[in-house]
Amino acid sequence: MIKRVNSTGRKRIPRERIRIAVLDGDPRTFQADLDLDELNMPADAAVVLEATCAGSNVIPRFEWGTVGQLQPAKDCRLRGLAGRNVFFSVKVIDRTDQFGRILGLAEVVRPIRGGDQTETKRRGLLPVEAVDLGDEVWRLEFREEDVYLLINQRCPEIRERIRCDPVVFSLIYSAAIRQILPRAIAEAIDEEGADEDWATLWLQFAKSLHSEQEQAPGPDDEDDVKDHWIDDVVSNFCRQQQMLQRFAGELPEDDQEDL
Repeated sequence: MIKRVNSTGRKRIPRERIRIAVLDGDPRTFQADLDLDELNMPADAAVVLEATCAGSNVIPRFEWGTVGQLQPAKDCRLRGLAGRNVFFSVKVIDRTDQFGRILGLAEVVRPIRGGDQTETKRRGLLPVEAVDLGDEVWRLEFREEDVYLLINQRCPEIRERIRCDPVVFSLIYSAAIRQILPRAIAEAIDEEGADEDWATLWLQFAKSLHSEQEQAPGPDDEDDVKDHWIDDVVSNFCRQQQMLQRFAGELPEDDQEDL
């Protein structure tokens, strides 16, 4: 795993000091309650919130006063963010420098409340998000906070079919795992907060599938070592899910849980 070193001196803002609620609407809005006391950051440093969601490159930015005098943004509408999986970052910025220097940072902050339009808890290893994919049926999207299975919103029945249709399930998930694991090997971290890191969680899941419960290879290992490990994991996933039998219609239909 990669050991990420904080060489900038910036402080990690604990996620438990941040409480965000996303309110249903068109567009949605949000409320945030921040506790930045006793973090030893300058009172005049600016506080900024940024929002993002799967399937969108839009990152709305909200000025939130200063460390010493927090002031919610007047306009908290989440324009351009239609996905159910919304995440926030909180940044404390020293603007006495020409380009601004980040003094404190909290990333991948999930809302504690979200109404009917927003997820508030992690939805398994591979959350599903319906977006406009043109004529593409599905695609993986790798983001800092998670990896998503994007499905075409023009075909609403896909969401249910990837869970319950044995043909669709078998064609998508083994291919998705083969795409995800090389990226997870390259990006998994080994530091405080790794329990929220999507790549680390995926490697833990893959290890549980490996025939010998073997730890994932490191990013510097030979490609054939990585390929052999991934082959073993995918083979055992397909065996556990009885993928071929499902595809051939040899098993009774039953519900499939999302990854």
